[in-house]
Amino acid sequence: KKGEITDFSKDTMLINGQGNTLPLEGAVAPIRNRMGEVIGAVLVFRDVSQARALESQLSWQANHDPLTGLINRSAFDHKLEQLLAPTREEKQNHALCYLDLDQFKAVNDHCGHLAGDELLRQLSLLLSQRIRESDTLARLGGDEFGLILTHCPIAMAQQITEELCQLVREFRFVWQEKIFSVGVSIGLVEINDECESMEKLLSAADAACYAAKERGRNRVQLYKPDDTNFIKLHGELQWVTRIHKAFDENRFRLYYQPIVPLHAPLDSEPHYEVLLRLIDTQGRLVPPVSFIPAAERYQLMSAIDRWVL
Repeated sequence: KKGEITDFSKDTMLINGQGNTLPLEGAVAPIRNRMGEVIGAVLVFRDVSQARALESQLSWQANHDPLTGLINRSAFDHKLEQLLAPTREEKQNHALCYLDLDQFKAVNDHCGHLAGDELLRQLSLLLSQRIRESDTLARLGGDEFGLILTHCPIAMAQQITEELCQLVREFRFVWQEKIFSVGVSIGLVEINDECESMEKLLSAADAACYAAKERGRNRVQLYKPDDTNFIKLHGELQWVTRIHKAFDENRFRLYYQPIVPLHAPLDSEPHYEVLLRLIDTQGRLVPPVSFIPAAERYQLMSAIDRWVL
């Protein structure tokens, strides 16, 4: 306002004699005479280029994977959440994909993590070059990627993901004169106005990706909510989360029952069978038949064995 001290806007830029722009912060203060009339102004400003660059760098690091340069899980989830509201209101069609590399562990085991990191960098660049500018590719962790195909009918999404699958299938990774072929299993889910929540979308994509692996790997699997196999997978995936939480909260319990032979001498040593149970969040006992199948399918049995021992 006129006659008052005014701070500079954060959008203020100075163009120097070389044509370079510098971001500024500062203030303008009035100079008054003895009568209180404004007869001039004092301009104070400072160059905040380094502070803005550091702020930008920290923001980038918070939202990107440092290895591949792709956005990370947190930023990916945020983009997906932002997409849902207009999808419901305007009846838009998009697609969500989970990509899980096949044979990635073989590269890590044979050549080490440096080779695995280089493979992830090369595949990230390869996939980024084959999707549209409007799409979003993210590294979710390990050898898992997420992909949002915006304004994309499911038939087109299937075509795009099949092409990506073929692209990875034909890719050859060379490391120290060794040549590796890899594949990718892709779970595909339609995003439409009937989607209830981001959590259910992510769970459906995860289940579809597991189904692609179970059905031979290196393929695309479209999620079908009325498919009994997917209903079963959903139940097992929920148990995976519950088992991890039970580990964190120490909610496994051991029971035992005596093994008594029908004909045994009186001085025979006693024998027992050890039984595993899980306590749910309501304090109820859960029999092993409820959670052991999921633990076996998703490689959690060794962790349970270690806990028992």
